Amino acid sequence: MKILHICAGWQKWNGAANIARMIMDGQHREGHEVSFATWAKVRELRAADEVWIHCGWLPCLWWAVLCGQNVHWMPEACYDPVRLKYHGWKKWLAGPIERFFLRRCAKIVATCEAEKAWIKRYLGKKCPPVEVTDIKRFFKLKGGEAKENWRRGILPRQMGEQGATSVATLTRLEAASPIDSRAIHLLYLGRCHPLKGLEYLEAAVAELNSNPVNPVNPVQKTSTRSTWLKTEFRIVSNAFGEELEKVWAWCDVLVLPTLSENFGLVVAEALERGKRVITTDGAPAWGGGNDYGGRLIYLKGYRDGTDEERVELLKMAIERICE
Repeated sequence: MKILHICAGWQKWNGAANIARMIMDGQHREGHEVSFATWAKVRELRAADEVWIHCGWLPCLWWAVLCGQNVHWMPEACYDPVRLKYHGWKKWLAGPIERFFLRRCAKIVATCEAEKAWIKRYLGKKCPPVEVTDIKRFFKLKGGEAKENWRRGILPRQMGEQGATSVATLTRLEAASPIDSRAIHLLYLGRCHPLKGLEYLEAAVAELNSNPVNPVNPVQKTSTRSTWLKTEFRIVSNAFGEELEKVWAWCDVLVLPTLSENFGLVVAEALERGKRVITTDGAPAWGGGNDYGGRLIYLKGYRDGTDEERVELLKMAIERICE
């Protein structure tokens, strides 16, 4: 079978493009004839038995739906309500056109159940069949198989003016890769974008470094340490090859403080390397309850929280991951 993938942003650092490549590799191993394009002519679209479209909101993708056959559209969280509000007036204007072409597809492919719900909500009763594909299958992720003796604990937190709310289940990490006694190295790896939540992570790190005490119990203010580790934080947007491996070697903990994520490939890459990870319910594909041998902290209540709540959640997670 001839399969054509269309991804308008075919850069090697683009998340949608990397997901497309993984799917293409899998289809090629199954014996299909697979190719890709950023824009395709009519004869190329007609010659393909199956057309896959990645991302959304671009006329070249609408063209592919119009001229292709057996179209599978993989929007990679484009219809997340949080993303729909970003540049919302543009998406409101283009929305009727986008929905028209989405409804002409043979199938829409989501990366998790949450995204499936977003798609159905966006398209309403005329929504085509929506299929969830497991991107995690492309990675060697070991869940619950770590040799270390991990312990789990729930840390409730007073949030907002409405009283107490248990917003996160945080994992106490005891013996992953050793952390330098003087500093913990936090890494954000990806593009700088308003929906990535970097301002909350920067605020959390600044507050932790300004306070030498590490409070474990937010009520009693007790501590297991007399001093707090210095937190070193790096933002890396473009690193490849040897430079990227040096970044991973420096990193103790990957932090993805996102408000909306298409999947979170960097989380899979970090877990595959045995790194600890802090991410949020802005990346719902990682909220299935698997903590991957205690290496993953998934922050619930972050996405819809206030700015202050998001900073507090990140501080709590960093404190826990260092104990």
